[in-house]
Amino acid sequence: MENKILESLFSRFMEWLRAKSTYFILGLILITGFLLRIHKLSSQSIWLDEAGSIYHSQQNFIHAISFKDSTPALYYVLLHFWIKLTGTSEFSVRLLSVFYGTASVFIIYLLGAQIFNKKVGIYSALLVAFSPLHIYFSQEARTYSLFFALTLLSMYFYSKLNKVTSKWIITGYLISTVFLIYSHLYALLIVLVQNLHQFIVNRFKLSREVKTWVLIQFIVLIFYIPRMIQLHGVISDNFHAWISQPSFLQLVYMVYNLFSGVVFSFYGSALMLICSLLVLRYKFGNNTFFTLWILIPVLVPFTFSLLFIPIFIPKYIYFISLPLYILASRSLFEMKAEIRPILISAMIILSVATLLVQQNKTTKDPWNKAAEYIQTNNQKEDKVIIIASYEIMPFSYYFDQDCFHGNDLYTCSYKKGIYPVDSLQEVKKLDENNFWLIVSRGAYNAETQDVLNYVNDNYIETESREYVLNHNPALVNNLYKYFEENDLIRLHFNRIKIAHFQKKQKGA
Repeated sequence: MENKILESLFSRFMEWLRAKSTYFILGLILITGFLLRIHKLSSQSIWLDEAGSIYHSQQNFIHAISFKDSTPALYYVLLHFWIKLTGTSEFSVRLLSVFYGTASVFIIYLLGAQIFNKKVGIYSALLVAFSPLHIYFSQEARTYSLFFALTLLSMYFYSKLNKVTSKWIITGYLISTVFLIYSHLYALLIVLVQNLHQFIVNRFKLSREVKTWVLIQFIVLIFYIPRMIQLHGVISDNFHAWISQPSFLQLVYMVYNLFSGVVFSFYGSALMLICSLLVLRYKFGNNTFFTLWILIPVLVPFTFSLLFIPIFIPKYIYFISLPLYILASRSLFEMKAEIRPILISAMIILSVATLLVQQNKTTKDPWNKAAEYIQTNNQKEDKVIIIASYEIMPFSYYFDQDCFHGNDLYTCSYKKGIYPVDSLQEVKKLDENNFWLIVSRGAYNAETQDVLNYVNDNYIETESREYVLNHNPALVNNLYKYFEENDLIRLHFNRIKIAHFQKKQKGA
């Protein structure tokens, strides 16, 4: 009798120890994920989209929640209150995204454990914690890391709803999904995936669970009505005009980046190969849920862009890496115990190597260097002309904080001799004798090229400086250029060129 009691106590102790070791390992993964995301957080310059996030979020609450943008209001509202606490330095505004990114590591553990088991959850958390792509988006003052975290949270409650229906699970799903659809436009694809999955699983059966699901979706729709009204204005204002028609090369580019981050390297290629082999080992085709989660977010916007209006942007779809990591983790779990640590070690080493390459390259437009160059060399205080006009935001963030933190950036900049322009007529109207010209992102349209031709015909270039992103090898950059010149792909080969011009004398 005593032996049985001792055996029972020992068994319970071992179970407790195993449970605690899981949480200990998860804690180490979370801390590591946080440290990797905070490392070199402010080393890159604030670029256009980040500057837009900061500028609009720092305005009053009504502006942050209501201004027209393709990105819904949730991130701007959260950043609005965050800025009030921490300020607008590169480190502080990006720190908010670090927290969302770290939260994703924890939530994907919950999701993996919910669908499969705790070990799969641990492996999933490990892959996301070390993912160069997810670390990159966790270091941007944009909505992406928030979008990833809410995607996982909505899917977590959705997976629980498929097993047990309770008030707290329904409440959790509603809150996470409503927040999700207000985090990014492509969040609607996640809701579509969930509804398609329900349709396939239930096969037209009007059970009690199906009726509950329909009611839940109706509530989500009601909460989305304000965004639907705003979205109509965004579309009518042609906010999508900058998006080019997609090509299959973009799909290849997107798949590569899912594993390698934003730099091209052999480390990323090897990591992609390993993860791909793991995914292929698991028969995900038999799992409708994962198949829909991976394919629908790619096929729907890609097909819609080919048939109607271009809306396909690869970085908007990187959230499909999340189910891929869960599937890879499931494959790891099924492998032999002696092979598993070797593969895990290889993925960690290759991820860190890719991350080191990524964080030591210039991956964001270096507006800090551009502003510093003009501040250093502009001794005569000549005027500054910027093409295109929206690039006034990242430039002003570094060049003139007073204007950037004001209510009307454009008017303030004009008063100080900084002119954001979009057309040749605007340049002719200024009629400056000496000025600095900043051209960002190259001559992407005929109007910009007309401005450059006019300036070259009527002015003498006295000095210049060019800044080009250096996160790709020369061979890849040449391929990009070839693709763009032949209209095969539009990857926005970023560059910032600064030049000082002096008006030509008549007869010269």
